[in-house]
Amino acid sequence: MDTVHGNSCSSELRLLDNYNCEGVHGCTTCKKSIRMQLLIVDEIIVDAGGQVDGCRYSRACLTTLVKMVKGKSIYDAYPITNEELCSNLEKVNPKYDCDTFVVGALKIALRDWEKKQAA
Repeated sequence: MDTVHGNSCSSELRLLDNYNCEGVHGCTTCKKSIRMQLLIVDEIIVDAGGQVDGCRYSRACLTTLVKMVKGKSIYDAYPITNEELCSNLEKVNPKYDCDTFVVGALKIALRDWEKKQAA
């Protein structure tokens, strides 16, 4: 099992076969993409996954965020901040802003879902 700063990355972090919204955000540090996919049913995030092409810290952040949002309503997921994400990480790397970009990918995915609902 791949463990990054005490966070298991292999079991939770995966691309979803079935999702209805997606957010992709680029990391300005490593210039790699962060992809977050959500399956939202009746305004509840029933599954979450994604992929990070960047550093181990980005993967740890996305893995933790995936665990945080599963089972939450979209209204509870929207206000999640990078500070809240960092408080759930076992180790924060203050040299990088990966946590901010991972939360950004979540916000983009939620906005993608909203746009599809409005269409």
